[in-house]
Amino acid sequence: MRISTRQTFLNSLDNMQNSQSKLADLQNQISTGKKLNKPSDDPVAAAQVVKLNRELAQTEKYQENINVTQRRLELEETVLDNLNNATTRIKELTIQAGNGILSDADRKTIASEIRGLIDYSAGLMNTQDAQGEYLFSGSRGFDKPYVQDGNGNYTYAGDDGQRLIQVAPELFVPSNDSGEYLFEAAETNLDIRLLGDTVSAGDPFVTIPPASASYTTAFETEQLEEKYQTATKGLGDISVTVTSSGNYSITDSAGNSLSTGAFTDGDTIEFNGLKFDLKDPATIPSTITLVAEQGRQNILDVARELVTVLETPADTKEQQDLLTETVSSTLVKLEQVAERNIEARTTIGARLNSLENTKTSNEDFSLFTKTALSGLEDVDFAEAVSELQLEQAILSAAQASFVRIQELSLFNFIR
Repeated sequence: MRISTRQTFLNSLDNMQNSQSKLADLQNQISTGKKLNKPSDDPVAAAQVVKLNRELAQTEKYQENINVTQRRLELEETVLDNLNNATTRIKELTIQAGNGILSDADRKTIASEIRGLIDYSAGLMNTQDAQGEYLFSGSRGFDKPYVQDGNGNYTYAGDDGQRLIQVAPELFVPSNDSGEYLFEAAETNLDIRLLGDTVSAGDPFVTIPPASASYTTAFETEQLEEKYQTATKGLGDISVTVTSSGNYSITDSAGNSLSTGAFTDGDTIEFNGLKFDLKDPATIPSTITLVAEQGRQNILDVARELVTVLETPADTKEQQDLLTETVSSTLVKLEQVAERNIEARTTIGARLNSLENTKTSNEDFSLFTKTALSGLEDVDFAEAVSELQLEQAILSAAQASFVRIQELSLFNFIR
């Protein structure tokens, strides 16, 4: 086979350039510490690196979410602990106020201390986090949760929402609890809420309590409230239907008849302790559903009601009976508040444990991902240096052989 001098020169030059290119790549790998400096170095590995970097960034975001959630929950736990201490002190003062040998002045002194605890507790219940958001407003972080109305009562202005924070691919943890759940824990009278088309139109044909009633609650006495609860237990929501003019029926949630009767406009109907006025609606038949809901009260209003009674002289038997009844009911409500506080702190503790475990799992995953990433893009220095030395030897040999080969030209023999 005939090989021209030009071909020999070109082949030698091409081989030396390839060796120099390999030397440059190896030098670049050693200087950067990366064997994968551009996608073309290894397209498959480059795609895996992009995927692993994305997973690593997501895991780091989860870790940041965990840290934020831990701070919020730890702050909430601290606030609840302080509130529990305040509730315990109010309970001690309530027991003390029930002592029959105390004078009106003694009870006023107790009331003064309770007022201070009310202000202290209100401040805790309106706690803000480092970002200035209210901790107990549910999902309405910039709305102050507890505000006083014109009568001095504390009204919850937040909602019942929770902020769910993603701390792992399939795990969301609540970072807060609403004031409605935490603080509206004291049970009061049973409320009856009306639902129906005539209610929505602003002209309900059922009125609770009756217009002639001297009471403002749904039931006249606790005994009648208990009677209603016992009679309707397990029946669901109760419905009142005017079936025809002057006739009504009362049914349970399954449609079973519980009572029927005739009436004239404005009659007061009694059903198992519940009294209500009934009139003919504009459209017949019409139905109103009676939704029974347990009334709730916060610790601030419970304490305020107690203070009002303690500041009133107990001269008459009626006033003394009111004092005894208020002290007794307050103790029951304070116990309910304390139970909700303990329940909430237990839940927070469980969340914090879950976050700690998740953080450990995320750290393990990050370590695994970084190890895989290193295997794909980090250079093995010992191997790279060995290859560099080998490539240098190859280049030196190629250059030396080229010097010898270039002297084999036919012109050298002609000379």
